[in-house]
Amino acid sequence: MKMKTRILIAGVSCSAALFVGCAPTTTIYEPGAVQTNLRQEGSISSEEMRQVTVEAVRGAMTNAKFSAFLRRYKREMNDPDAIPVLKLDKVVNNTDDPDLNVGEMTDMLNEALLNAGKVDVTMAEGAGRTKAIAASRNLEDDDNFDQKTVAPKGTLQAARLVLRPKVTSNTVRDGNRKAVVRTFVMDMADVRTGLVMWKFTKQLGFMKERGTFGW
Repeated sequence: MKMKTRILIAGVSCSAALFVGCAPTTTIYEPGAVQTNLRQEGSISSEEMRQVTVEAVRGAMTNAKFSAFLRRYKREMNDPDAIPVLKLDKVVNNTDDPDLNVGEMTDMLNEALLNAGKVDVTMAEGAGRTKAIAASRNLEDDDNFDQKTVAPKGTLQAARLVLRPKVTSNTVRDGNRKAVVRTFVMDMADVRTGLVMWKFTKQLGFMKERGTFGW
């Protein structure tokens, strides 16, 4: 009886040790600082979004046509510190993943553009306009507010530039291999003339080999 009890206790202990040894581990990392090269087959990772955003905004702000436009704009406004207003459209999801959170990339673009210091991003027009601006301006004739602090009519600035981003995906199979490619496309245009001054295309993909039990 004692022998059976000792065997039972030993078995439980081994099972517990095995369970602990097989438990998953969690590693915390900062996506903006660490490149993992992790890829999701049916979706797009935050790492890919940030990588594309940084490269795109850097390219746009140093583009020769944009730099020439900026010089003309400052002369036009007769102000060496003048900064054009840019309307950032929401990132369009043309992938096969309807649940892709492209709003994350829109926010990344907004932040990168503002930090570049060469454009002002408007929140008063376009698909990304905020209701808070309209609500704050609807305080006229409200006796509870000092009317001198309420934004008057005719002060909102219309965008001079527009940036349109979108993302698509494509999957190609060849025997035991599968290629998954994501294409990020952006273009920036002068609203007044309609001319595109900058266009960006970036493709990120990976190959996948079919395993013994399929994809």
